[in-house]
Amino acid sequence: MDLTPLRPWFVLGHVLGAFAFLAIHGVSMGVWWRLRTERDRAKVVSYLELSASMIGPMSLAGLVLIVTGILAGIAGGWWFDGRWWLWLSIGLLVVIVGSMTPLIAIPLGEVRRAVGIPTARGRAGGVPGVPDPPAADPVDDATLDRLLRNPKPRLGAAIGIVGIVLITWLMEFKPF
Repeated sequence: MDLTPLRPWFVLGHVLGAFAFLAIHGVSMGVWWRLRTERDRAKVVSYLELSASMIGPMSLAGLVLIVTGILAGIAGGWWFDGRWWLWLSIGLLVVIVGSMTPLIAIPLGEVRRAVGIPTARGRAGGVPGVPDPPAADPVDDATLDRLLRNPKPRLGAAIGIVGIVLITWLMEFKPF
């Protein structure tokens, strides 16, 4: 089946998926930036719940982004003809996604436990065969302050922003 005539539609879906993913993900990024200076526990909980509510829509947009990107690559014949920009883009995406868990998700999970609300794993019912950490009692203000100032999310944000700029450059200029 020749998908070449559909390539512009796949590219459009890919671009719109990227916009949607980044816009929805921006909510969580904004929450993290705000949490760095917020010490009102009720607001911290509200911000964390707002961020958690974006996981489903963000995942759906990410799925659209990936599926339409794969289809655009197939329709364009870019997978196996020496188009290294495509493979480098995928590699950068893997690095970005791989860095988000240890640098951002785990620190935010620690903040969630610190204010006594379930982590993402706890809300999802846990992982089969892996015990969930016990629900934590809220921590003291000094500990919460330390957790909210964790520098790891800054590095994660920098990796994400630089990576997205590089992927955009590769997709636009297709240098190799």
